[in-house]
Amino acid sequence: MRIQPWNRRAADGADLSSRVLELWEISLQHGESTPVHQHEAQEELVIALEGRGVVLCASEPVDLFPGNVVVVAAGTPHSISNVSGLPLRGLTVAIHRPSIVVESSVEKVTAAELENMIESIPSRIDRATGLQVIIQLFEIAGNLSEQIDQAIGLDAEIGLRTLEDIEKQVMDAVVRIAHAYEGGPNLFPPRF
Repeated sequence: MRIQPWNRRAADGADLSSRVLELWEISLQHGESTPVHQHEAQEELVIALEGRGVVLCASEPVDLFPGNVVVVAAGTPHSISNVSGLPLRGLTVAIHRPSIVVESSVEKVTAAELENMIESIPSRIDRATGLQVIIQLFEIAGNLSEQIDQAIGLDAEIGLRTLEDIEKQVMDAVVRIAHAYEGGPNLFPPRF
């Protein structure tokens, strides 16, 4: 899976002010899917360039194929899946909806923040830094879990599957931190 932002700056480097907040290119191999997520104050357009897929909008599947655009309403839990057997390449365009404001007690985080943090784990790490990174990983995962629960519920199969993916990423990162610990293999000494 590859998801990357496209540049929104003019040729002279100036920021382009528009209702388009983000433009992302997505590449999914057969069987891959994006995590379930939602945008509270923006709509999202999903455009297929190559291949076929499915956009799951609030548990309703919508076919995605070249020449077709799927509009995901603000506040709608959604994910993109490739079930075609061939690579799927497309774009997502986030469009700002200034009239939509949703208050939430959960600090909003994204799966990309978790992935970026995991990618930035150094190959050698001291104990204090390792423990701080682990705490931050669990905070981000906890916030993502609350967001998933609010958006689609953890009793829904797709919510549970997304949470399991997040948990696996965090646990794999903890193992990676333990292996990177400069003091040896025992990052967590016995308590007694």
